[in-house]
Amino acid sequence: MHFLTSRSHMKKHIIKFLLMAVALAFTIKAGASDRWETLRAINWVENPTNQTAVGRFGELGPYQFRPATWRMHTARPFNLATQRAVADEVAVMHYEWIKRALEQAGVAANSFNIAMAWNCGVNAVLAGRAPTVSYNYAERVANLVETIKNSQRSMVVRESQGSDVVPVIRTEDHFDALQFRVLQDPPRFVIAAG
Repeated sequence: MHFLTSRSHMKKHIIKFLLMAVALAFTIKAGASDRWETLRAINWVENPTNQTAVGRFGELGPYQFRPATWRMHTARPFNLATQRAVADEVAVMHYEWIKRALEQAGVAANSFNIAMAWNCGVNAVLAGRAPTVSYNYAERVANLVETIKNSQRSMVVRESQGSDVVPVIRTEDHFDALQFRVLQDPPRFVIAAG
């Protein structure tokens, strides 16, 4: 009898462990997903047409790294910032660095705050002294992240209707380019002399 109760007790512990492992895996997956979405949005705001020319402040590549930021995370030559695979690696390192700094300071490491720190620096965000242009930049990134998330949700629902199995959606296949709707009658602006 004692053997049976210890077996059921052991099963309960195994089930608890498995549930915690699944929850942890989901949390890690959700974190990676948020990172991908935020980095994708930063790329769209920073360099939507993937220009390879050096910017006026020395920024380069899909995430518009400045040389000092690049050197924080890698010893590779800065001209590799234009190569997508290398730029993505450094972007992930920079994202994680910003995220850790915000979390250590007790600030929410959401897409808005990460984008603002990406634009004007972690210290400015922590001091509450981010310029308006950085605030607007972070709003644009956060809005794009929400758009990406909503698009992903609607794709899963659309593709799974009529099926018992929810398909795995590879989001990178669906968001390679922004699409803009062209207005038929563009707005007209009039300058009033007063």
